[in-house]
Amino acid sequence: MSRTASYSVRAQAVVLMLFLAAQVSASGYDVRWFKDDTRRMSLEDIRSLSPTAWQSYPNSGTLNFGFSEGAAWLRVVVPLPPVRGDDVLAIRYPLLDRLSVYWFRGNALIERHETGDSRPFATRPILHRHFMFPVPAGTQGLVAYLRVQTDGSLQIPIRILPAAESFESEVKAYGWHAIFAGIIVSMSLYNLFVFFMVRQRAYLWYVVAVATAGLAQLHFQGLLFQWLWPDRPGWNNNFTVSVLSLTLMASMLFTLNFLAVHRHSRKGYRLLQILFGAALFCLLYGLFGSYQVSITLIAVVSALATPAAWLIGIMVWRKGQAQAGFYVLAWTPLLLGYLLLALSKLGYLPRTSLTETAAQIGVALEVILLSFALAYRINLERQKRLEAQKRALLMERKANVTLEKRVQERTDELERANEQLKAISLTDGLTRIANRRRFDEKLEDEWKRAQRHGHPVSLLMLDIDHFKRVNDELGHLVGDDCLTEVAALCAAEVQRSGDLLARYGGEEF
Repeated sequence: MSRTASYSVRAQAVVLMLFLAAQVSASGYDVRWFKDDTRRMSLEDIRSLSPTAWQSYPNSGTLNFGFSEGAAWLRVVVPLPPVRGDDVLAIRYPLLDRLSVYWFRGNALIERHETGDSRPFATRPILHRHFMFPVPAGTQGLVAYLRVQTDGSLQIPIRILPAAESFESEVKAYGWHAIFAGIIVSMSLYNLFVFFMVRQRAYLWYVVAVATAGLAQLHFQGLLFQWLWPDRPGWNNNFTVSVLSLTLMASMLFTLNFLAVHRHSRKGYRLLQILFGAALFCLLYGLFGSYQVSITLIAVVSALATPAAWLIGIMVWRKGQAQAGFYVLAWTPLLLGYLLLALSKLGYLPRTSLTETAAQIGVALEVILLSFALAYRINLERQKRLEAQKRALLMERKANVTLEKRVQERTDELERANEQLKAISLTDGLTRIANRRRFDEKLEDEWKRAQRHGHPVSLLMLDIDHFKRVNDELGHLVGDDCLTEVAALCAAEVQRSGDLLARYGGEEF
């Protein structure tokens, strides 16, 4: 080949390289991933992998493995031209337990970050509810290696964007979260006030369900960790399972009470009771057991309980209960929201802004619509009270004063007779202290209380020596006097209100 031809080939190669570099820069950072199912590979092992071992990042913008026990590695290649110095690498999913980032320039490690929601919040280079890492500025190419491991759903939505754009999107997100929190707080306080006024448990369970559901959604967005317990990362896992279990338990109790399920379906009533028990088990297991197992269990129970409550609401509605229609209407967006979120966490749907906010939107709509349902219930109760008052007035006008007096006298006589019979049935006729029946009841109660609280319980048995000689030589009347005197002496020594003196039988106390 001639020198001119050689120069021509080199020029074409340079142009081609510049074109490819421009294409890479235009299309963004090159991101590839590798799955370490053993969780044992080191950084050196990962860097020594062949290029073919790395897989392309999905077009959906989120790497989603669902509930996975492995660790995911990402390799981010920063192209030329040089970085401006204000870009950030963002992973917008705050529920990742352990996240390590290593920045290399050539073969030199220039920055390293170890963070995650299992580590203190201050370990984040940028104090943000999501994971934000500044991209080092420079005129040479960069490569970042990220290791992600979590006991929950392994999702990695990674983006590299200017800091100004990140700030702008965060302002919009905080606006939505503020609206959501305002809805939760206002509805909770309003219905709590109503509960104190009407004393109906449905309103109390509704307040608990709303408050815990709101806290759960804010926790999923990383806000609670950022603002409430940034120095206690160990609370994150326990709080996740606990708040979800409490939300489900309160929702089941609200459904049972609000729809009066026991009046319309015995099977539905039993099913909701079983689901309540399952949520209670998840709550207790989550405090002491494996987080991965407990979060999977509560996800399965929620996936069963939410449509079950919805179907029971439809059944009660079809049987003529008007307020069940409000319940079904309110439960539908919640069901759809949690369904989208669950499918995303399990890896069946890509992670998008819709799947991440669907549950929040569903909770907000459910809170508002159920408030209308509770208001409708107040109106129904008011109408029933007015009708009952009218009937009571009519009955009162027809009532005979003499009859009411006789009924009252008869009632008083029966109450006095019942009290006397009760006292006689529990008192020894001779000594006037508790008899064997009262002793047996007291012993059973005290034994259960001692087992429940782990407290000691004592029993003192006493009998009169040679009592038969007293009866034989002095007569039974003297024996009765002897028993009465011994009972009086023992009664004088029993000072504590919780103690009981009883005649067990014969001369035994």
